[in-house]
Amino acid sequence: MKRFIYIYKTLFISLLMLSCSGGGSDDGGGGGGTPQSTTPPEAAVLVYPLKDEVCTTGTFTSDTESELEFEWNAAKDSDSYEIILKDLNTNQEITIASTTVKKVITLKQNTPYSWKIVSLSKKTEETATSEEWRFYNASQGVENYAPFPAELITPQDSSILSTSSVDLVWEGQDVDGASDIESYEVFLDQQNPPVTSRGTVSTNGTTVSSLANGTYYWIVETTDKSGNKTKSQVSSFTLE
Repeated sequence: MKRFIYIYKTLFISLLMLSCSGGGSDDGGGGGGTPQSTTPPEAAVLVYPLKDEVCTTGTFTSDTESELEFEWNAAKDSDSYEIILKDLNTNQEITIASTTVKKVITLKQNTPYSWKIVSLSKKTEETATSEEWRFYNASQGVENYAPFPAELITPQDSSILSTSSVDLVWEGQDVDGASDIESYEVFLDQQNPPVTSRGTVSTNGTTVSSLANGTYYWIVETTDKSGNKTKSQVSSFTLE
């Protein structure tokens, strides 16, 4: 009987030591190590469609639409991408996923667009965004294209100002050349969208004075020498 108890105790102690030593060795390759850092993806470099160009190499699929192949350079540490495409006439934006550096997209003809690429990685939630380029998707038989919608620069959208005289500044572009732009008409008031004309100018800026406190909305309508017109997106500022 004593011999049985001695064997039992010896076996119990051996199992206990084995269990403790085994737990320590398993930990060596797991949580005790230093966490590996993940490199975020880099921004892609845009290739095509070209910046501020008329695209004539697309495939016309109907009287109103055409297919265009977008292309960009592969971004380091990325495994997928998102194409952010915006119709500059309507400001409607869509996001298109891609696992390659080329993507064929159906577009409206005779329409200005902007596009950029967001680089993604499965290893991190961090992303990187490319430059944003604008282009004009051509249509068949058009000899003169409408100008790009003006890009409103100053004051920045939702700015808060403390002056009754405000300098409005914008940038206008036309794929037919800057000389094809005839004029800019500025609309500004306290309703959205604004309908009150503040005059027509041939330069990229104007000053509006004697404004009361409150929130104002403004747009710029660009007209070219062929009579084509485009309106910018609405921007706002507040006077206090």
